[in-house]
Amino acid sequence: MRSMTSILLAGSAVALNATVAKADDLSALKVELEALQNRVSQLEAQPKAALPSGYSLLTIRDGQADFRYFTPQSRDDTVPEDSGFTISVLPTADVAPVAEVSISGEIRTAVMYTDFDSGANADVINRGRLVIMGKAQTAVGEVGGYVRLQANGGGDFSDYSEDAHMNKAYGWWDFAPNWRLLAGFEDTTATLLYSWDYYAATAPTRTFGPSYIYNEQMRVTYSDETFSFAVALEDPDFDQVDERSDVPSVIAYATYTSDPFTGQIVGLWQQDTVGDEDDWSIGGGFKLGIAKNFDLIAAAVIGEGTSIYSANLSPITPDEDFWDGSIGILANLTEHTRIELGVGYEDYDVAGKALGYGGGVYWDPVSQLTVGAGATYIDFNDAFTEDDDTVTPIEDNSLEIFLGTWLRFK
Repeated sequence: MRSMTSILLAGSAVALNATVAKADDLSALKVELEALQNRVSQLEAQPKAALPSGYSLLTIRDGQADFRYFTPQSRDDTVPEDSGFTISVLPTADVAPVAEVSISGEIRTAVMYTDFDSGANADVINRGRLVIMGKAQTAVGEVGGYVRLQANGGGDFSDYSEDAHMNKAYGWWDFAPNWRLLAGFEDTTATLLYSWDYYAATAPTRTFGPSYIYNEQMRVTYSDETFSFAVALEDPDFDQVDERSDVPSVIAYATYTSDPFTGQIVGLWQQDTVGDEDDWSIGGGFKLGIAKNFDLIAAAVIGEGTSIYSANLSPITPDEDFWDGSIGILANLTEHTRIELGVGYEDYDVAGKALGYGGGVYWDPVSQLTVGAGATYIDFNDAFTEDDDTVTPIEDNSLEIFLGTWLRFK
């Protein structure tokens, strides 16, 4: 009996100790819960991340956003798709972004040997570019913009300028399916898309054949997979100190695209209050895919008065007739190596004639690096230029040879 009593007393003691231990654990747990609640309150009191109102996700990724270009970009202006980085704002993680901004940069540096009839030398030239593009999906369609800052110089022509200027600046509004309104400072609508200077020329040398300008403009474009056309009003005084027109220039083009042929026609009218007749031009060009990664391009223009296509020569008289043309071949020799070869001709009634030809070989091992080498030769034949109302002959044929690099940040 005494043994049974001892056992019961021992069991009661164990139970009492367990109850005390549980009470201690509950007290400790209560302290931890209070500390956790205090931490949550502190986090809630901190300022929230500064995201735009109505959005919940901000992402940064390598490469460019998916921008739709209504016309081909010039080879010298093209930004590789995997270059730079893109900032995107999304309503949720599983839907397409409603706003994107892509940022990229490029530094082009070349050793240039120049041989004029009057002398020769070698020097280093440089160009730096920063490109920012953005777009946003709105209730009335996509709205976007493009800004490019540039500083350049060096070589025979000038010292490098540390002052960057707004090299391009324009915006767009896709107000209906396949329709776009573009406004700002951009390649002129009169650009021959398949001329040597626009579609092929990558080298930091003189160009040849019909060239193009950047110009203030408002342009409406329609574009689908096969056909596109555009009509624009542009600044008519790009080439004159004194105004020569009271109204904007009117420019239009149309293109047809198929496999392997793409063609373009373009026309320009510009009022001329200085000459006896208004300025005008009609031109066209094409790209033909002869084989895989092997393209033939050609373009030509005929006109009167306007200097919108001037490369090495330009009109001296207000009503001067001219025609320009170029032809080129672009081919990929290997996956990372390409070649550009071309020839161009400029013929003005008073300014004379200029024949140019050249090309280059380029190696692109990665999107951040291009290495290139090439040459350009310009032959002036009975050519003249105007300086301070004095017409003087051009007797300086030129040979330019370069070795350069294009470096882009990721």
